[in-house]
Parts: sequence; structure tokens; C-alpha cells
Amino acid sequence: MTGDDLFDYAASIKSRRDFIQFLQFLKADYRARNNEWQNKDLESYLDGLFGFANDMDSYYKNMGETVDVEAITWRMAAQMLLAASVYE
Repeated sequence: MTGDDLFDYAASIKSRRDFIQFLQFLKADYRARNNEWQNKDLESYLDGLFGFANDMDSYYKNMGETVDVEAITWRMAAQMLLAASVYE
């Protein structure tokens, strides 16, 4: 699972088990398509994670979702990790 399918899967996560499966998919995506990731090394990935975590309330508003970003869910954790691959 890669690309848009991975984004769709991240949006559907409801449990820790789903999140664990997502991590496997994310790792496979990096192996298969790391040339398409904006943030390829750990430092830039963590910078992306920081940026998304800082701006995630705006992300969810732009997506038309009302979420409490102070009460993180497994879905939100997955979306944060996925966004960190490209977020600047």
C-alpha cells in the first residue's frame, strides 16, 4: 500500500492494531518510494513531524473536520507520521 491508498488507510484507523498495520505500510512505502518523500533523513522527517504537529489544527479545519488536537487518536498519530514524510 502506497501513496493515496496510504493516506486513505491512515484516515480509517480506529485502533492500535490498525496503527501497527499502518506502520508496516509506512515502512514499506519508504522502502519502495523514498525518492518521493520530501523528508528522507531523520532530521528532516522530525522537522516535518514538528511542523505538522504544530499546524494540525489548521489541517483538520481545511479537511472540514472538527477534532480536538489535544486528545490524539491512533488515526491522528498515523496521519502525523505520514504527513512528516512531506511536510515542511
